[in-house]
Amino acid sequence: MYAFLNLDGVYGVIAMSESFFGSQPSPGEIGERMEGYASWLEVDLDLLDHNLDRVREWTGVEVVPCVKSNAYGHGVVPVVAAMMRWGVRRVLVAKLWEALQIRGAGLDCGVVSVDPLYSGRQYGEVVEEGVTQAVFSRGVAERLSQEAVRQGRDAEVWVKVDTGLGRVGVRHEAAAELIVEVVSMPGLEVSGVFSTLSEDRELDRVQLGRLLEVGEGLRRRGVDVPCMNLASSNAVFHFPEAYLDAVRPGLMLYGLYPEPEDRGVGLELRPMMSFKARLEQVKLVEEGESLTYSRRFVAPRRMAVGTVHAGYSDGVPRGLTGRGLVRVEGELRRILGTVSVNHHLVDVDGLEVGAGDVVEVVSRVGENSLEGLSALAGIMPYSFCVGLNPLTPRVYLRGGRPVALSEPRLLP
Repeated sequence: MYAFLNLDGVYGVIAMSESFFGSQPSPGEIGERMEGYASWLEVDLDLLDHNLDRVREWTGVEVVPCVKSNAYGHGVVPVVAAMMRWGVRRVLVAKLWEALQIRGAGLDCGVVSVDPLYSGRQYGEVVEEGVTQAVFSRGVAERLSQEAVRQGRDAEVWVKVDTGLGRVGVRHEAAAELIVEVVSMPGLEVSGVFSTLSEDRELDRVQLGRLLEVGEGLRRRGVDVPCMNLASSNAVFHFPEAYLDAVRPGLMLYGLYPEPEDRGVGLELRPMMSFKARLEQVKLVEEGESLTYSRRFVAPRRMAVGTVHAGYSDGVPRGLTGRGLVRVEGELRRILGTVSVNHHLVDVDGLEVGAGDVVEVVSRVGENSLEGLSALAGIMPYSFCVGLNPLTPRVYLRGGRPVALSEPRLLP
């Protein structure tokens, strides 16, 4: 166990995690439900543990996982529950509803939300549910303070500093003054100060210096902030000076390298997700017969073609039209013609397959891995992940056995 983890807190989050998994359908029931799925994702939680361990060993500081965008398509609630089992104390989300999903599932880890607040109801939910809110203006902090006092609760905040990315945040020159003001507001506790790097090597170093200057300005004013943080996945790979008190990795925790050069740093990650689907139909087509929209495929010979019931509404990128690869009976076969809303076709010539047989639209490794298919489609792995339909069932494995399930009728 790592020095930055309080053991009592660790045991608490582990217990909540075990409670979540204990409430899931049995492996047998999950298997029965899977028999009716046209497509689904399989997420190996053992590999999540592996990736978390590698990042902890690499950085030596607290890991605050970024689980925004449905944990980059992997399913936010089961993923957070699994992270808690491995000692994660807090996570970061981009939308308040993600934080409320986590709370609705009975998971009581720390949740930092960077979603802007507009309505009184949102302020009330943040305080009531114990969500740590990102703030960067006096007005938002004052309104949150008023709500905390009204509820008789304390509310944690992280102050967002704009050190050069230029999206949102209090400008670094004014940050220390604002933070001192927020610290003095009743009902508020500043538990973190953070910024986001530009991922430009030269500017990143300037940004680090600016955030450190904010910290020094706070110390001169007698203010101690326990968690100064700056590094997301890119900085974990390439900018160790930016680790500070904690790192906020996202995509890399799911076993994916955001850029090809990231593989060269020596940090070994394992992809934890595969995308499976069933053949809806297998048929013989004649030489010269055209298939899919705009006649994008014309059969060069008499051949067997399989229809896969998964398309771009499920997250199969349309850019894989005519070039994607699907693993069928252990062989990589080409997508034929158009990836449409709910379907795509695949060459199954010479294979003994039929309707209902399972194919791997995305494999964990190989040419049709998520990273490999992203390159074929001309998109970033981030885009592929966040484009996966949240309503597609997700099956979670541990030790090769299903231990949890996320499907539309079970969503909180």
